[in-house]
Amino acid sequence: SAMAGRPLPGGGGVCAAAYPNTSAGFPPHLQAGAMRRRFWGVFNCLCAGAFGALAAASAKLAFGREVNVGFCVLGIIMMATTNSLMWTFFSRGLSLSMSSAIASVTVTFSNILNSAFLGFVLYGECQEVLWWGGVFLILCGLTLIHRELPPPRKPLPHKQR
Repeated sequence: SAMAGRPLPGGGGVCAAAYPNTSAGFPPHLQAGAMRRRFWGVFNCLCAGAFGALAAASAKLAFGREVNVGFCVLGIIMMATTNSLMWTFFSRGLSLSMSSAIASVTVTFSNILNSAFLGFVLYGECQEVLWWGGVFLILCGLTLIHRELPPPRKPLPHKQR
């Protein structure tokens, strides 16, 4: 073979130049696995945000004004439970996500939306238009970072003097 006469690169490893016609892409079954992993990473991050919002609502219930002792104890137990669930789902989401930045922004987005929903349902709170504009911008940023990354650019040849 043509490769038999060539020495191996330093360290005995195989370099990409040794196989110029092979594709660097993943086979279809690995791509499907990566998409499943990505889905579960996003799902866990969305759940973490929802549990974080529930923890905040529970804290408001426990430590709000004119709360009897029963609601205070119930709120503290709910807050501890939902906070534990939030950290469990967040750590799973981190391990399944492409990057910690994607996981963090996804959890933040989910938390903001769920907090707005719970605030409206439980306490009658309404958000300003500017607040919803900020949520929209976060959603736009999420859409950008969840896109598939572009292929790396080929390095430019160095200019010779």
